[in-house]
Amino acid sequence: MFLHAPLPNQPIMMAAHGLHQEVRQWSSKDNDIIVAAKKMAVLMGRLSQLVRGEGGSSKRDLISCAKSIAEASEEVTRLAKELARECTDKRMRTNLLQVCERIPTIGTQLKILSTVKATMLGAQGTEEDQEATDMLVGNAQNLMQSVKETVRAAESASIKIRTDAGIRLRWVRRQPWYQY
Repeated sequence: MFLHAPLPNQPIMMAAHGLHQEVRQWSSKDNDIIVAAKKMAVLMGRLSQLVRGEGGSSKRDLISCAKSIAEASEEVTRLAKELARECTDKRMRTNLLQVCERIPTIGTQLKILSTVKATMLGAQGTEEDQEATDMLVGNAQNLMQSVKETVRAAESASIKIRTDAGIRLRWVRRQPWYQY
């Protein structure tokens, strides 16, 4: 799905690709936030295909995919809050909590907008359909950006966690492809 850079006329795929690029630099071993963020990027890529009508999309598929994205976003938020509780640096903790608190709201909006868009399937080209698509695109971009910011804030906050806190999050950079 992310083998090639998306085209400019694929804004949802571009947002998903941006998140995927951010999280693929980290190993997902012992890092549940990265696992959840990668899952979100893949699901958002699938949503992009469904919105564009690729792969035999149906209303049920579109709504189901949006619901899965919202569930994955709740998982990212839960993990980030858990990490923030254990962070000893007040400023980093506050930053992480502020960044991740937008995610559930945007995820809920995504479910609603996807349902609206699903009702428009088959009515492509109408003004209402274009409006629904534009709102869905803006929401998807906001969600991917918020998750990216949460991943960055979680990485920062994780260095200020006491080792006896019981939280194991390993931030291991993967080797770039050109170093193999």
